[in-house]
Amino acid sequence: MMAIVKMDEKGRIQVPSGLRAELKLKVRQPLLVTRQGEGIVVKKVSRVEPMQDPLLRDFILRPLKSKVKVTKKLLDQMEEEQWSG
Repeated sequence: MMAIVKMDEKGRIQVPSGLRAELKLKVRQPLLVTRQGEGIVVKKVSRVEPMQDPLLRDFILRPLKSKVKVTKKLLDQMEEEQWSG
């Protein structure tokens, strides 16, 4: 699907409803915006299971010396805070 949209005075664009439904985008869904040449690419950011992400897995298995104990519960809480905007 391709659409022409306009940017408002605050720099916002509206993703067409058909595209939102097709990509299963939710309200406050994080989107990655990057520049590609003279254009802009917007990509859906999906949740990652901590043990599937090499950096998070390494952090969980070999945490830095810290006064805060990193647990799955803490990571889940931090992720929920990030996604709830």
